[in-house]
Parts: sequence; structure tokens; C-alpha cells
Amino acid sequence: MNVSAHRLIKPSKEQRVFFCGDVHGNYSQLQEQLSEIGFMVSEDILILTGDIIDRGTENKEMIEFATCTPGVYSVLGNHESMFLSAIHDELVRSIYTSANIGGSWIEQHPHSDLEDMATLIENCMPIAITIDRGDFQIGVIHAASPPNWQDVISPKPEDSEYHLWSREQFVNAKDGVDNDHIGGIDVVVHGHVCSDLTVSGNQVWIDTNWSTGTLSILESNELLELVRTKPKRL
Repeated sequence: MNVSAHRLIKPSKEQRVFFCGDVHGNYSQLQEQLSEIGFMVSEDILILTGDIIDRGTENKEMIEFATCTPGVYSVLGNHESMFLSAIHDELVRSIYTSANIGGSWIEQHPHSDLEDMATLIENCMPIAITIDRGDFQIGVIHAASPPNWQDVISPKPEDSEYHLWSREQFVNAKDGVDNDHIGGIDVVVHGHVCSDLTVSGNQVWIDTNWSTGTLSILESNELLELVRTKPKRL
């Protein structure tokens, strides 16, 4: 998987930064909700938690929006990771196109189009993103975070599966077991879990569309409020 490990984004003080949970091919819904909050393309910044494709019907539109729109960024999700494998591996493709995964949309596109989409994903969607607002930082990684955020900058190759697939931290949060504070960062935002909005320590899971019918789109200061107090960097 030929993707970058990390991207650092430094917005201006005037820019609003929004974070959105897993969209899963629901491009029109995303645009409608962005319109409702007054999101301004090229002025505001939008960070997506990955899994922008599959299950919905507007997958190519989502890839192009997330990779070609000024001020819009996405981390890689496990669904994009599977897509990158499925277009070259028949066994993975048979799993990816199943109803459970929701990747059957790729059968509607010629292989050359899929290769173009894969190139956009590989070039533009890293494993992790850090938003540096000057007085605080927010990290975004699809499923699970390392204990110290600085480890996302130079991860071990074997760490990517954990970052894209693990539900351990989320399960702990839902079971009432406080996760250890993620060091080196103020807030960490995740998708992946198809649940209600969940907060544990300085981690926030915002993949709510499947359970509530509404995408969670939160501004950076709202995320700080969710973790209640600005945590100290470890």
C-alpha cells in the first residue's frame, strides 16, 4: 500500500476547520449538510475520517471531492485500503464487492477509471493528519491511535492494520473503561465504528451516519469542548 503516513495542516487563524465522520459514498448528503452549516469551499477546511466510499452510490464523486477540492482532506480508511487491493487481487475483490463491505460499485467502472481513483487515494489520503491551530492540535486517524501521537509520523509498517481496523480503543470506551490519554496531541478524532458519538479521554469517535442517519460535522472548538478540558501534552 503506497500511501503517506502523515500530513500536517496549518490553517490560518481566520479559517474554520470542520471534521466529518465516515461518509460511505453519500456525497449528496454531505453537500447538503455542509450547506446547512455554511461551509465555504476554498475558505474553510474540511477533514474527513476516512471510509469515504462503499455502501453509498456516489463513490467516485466522493473520491474526487476529497482529493481534488481545495481545503478538503481525508485520512485513509479501511475501505479505501481494501479498494486499493481489490482492483488488483481477485480474492480481495470477491470479499470487497460483497454486500457486507459494499464495494460492488467498482463493477460499474472500467479498470482504467479505478486505477485513476486509486492514484488519487494513494497521492492524497495519508494514514493520519494533524491540524495545528497554534494553541492546540487535533489529530485524525481512522480507527485507532498509537499511545503517543508522534508515532504516527514515522510508523512501523505493521502498524497500519491497527490504525485502519482496530476497534479495541472504541470497545473500551463503550464498556466504560477509560482509554489512556493519547500523548503529544490535544484531541484525536476517529471514524470506523458505526455508532453514536463517543468520547473517551481525549479521543472522539464521530462515525454516526449509520446509527443516526446524520453525518457528524464538528468544528475544532466543539471537539475541544467534547473532551471537556484542554489536556496537557505528555
